[in-house]
Amino acid sequence: MNDDFKTPLAAPPEPDAPTLGMSALYRLFEAFIALREKNERQHKLFEQTLNRTRDGLQGTLNTFAADTMKAYQQLRQDVVGEKKFSLAVLNELLDQAVELEHILAARPEPPQGPGAEAWQGWLAALEVQNRKVQDALTRFGIHPYDAVAGSPYNPALHERVGSRRVEGMDALRVAEQRERGYASQQPEFILRRPKVVVTE
Repeated sequence: MNDDFKTPLAAPPEPDAPTLGMSALYRLFEAFIALREKNERQHKLFEQTLNRTRDGLQGTLNTFAADTMKAYQQLRQDVVGEKKFSLAVLNELLDQAVELEHILAARPEPPQGPGAEAWQGWLAALEVQNRKVQDALTRFGIHPYDAVAGSPYNPALHERVGSRRVEGMDALRVAEQRERGYASQQPEFILRRPKVVVTE
């Protein structure tokens, strides 16, 4: 046989030589590592943005809460001041009403002679004014508050102006009312305590 026509056998590949499959695997690992690094960078950027947003929202919320609390305190002070002012005005009106009633209750006998007609006119005008004041009290929800005879004496509800022994009644009970009191629309809110005599 002729040795010239023999095809030489291919030499076996070197063990460390890169192959087509290995270079694709390297590229895949490089792409995976690059993707992981990019993901970590984006995650850090997202965390920083989230922290900035959270801090901004927290600051806005704190400012809103402080402003709301300040507005509430101001409103509360205004309401309390308004209530005190209204209560002072109502008490002043009530004082005038009580004084007017006392004046009308202590009217003297009408004079005789030429001044009698003028006196009657003056008295009628005074009674008209008294009715107007009483109507104003009613419009503002103020009504008479009377002590009940025989009920227990309560300094928060009654003003003690005297005491006496009463047969058949225990001590510290309302014996009689000398002057009526006044209350607002709420029964427990007493503007003027009735003046009472208390049993001994």
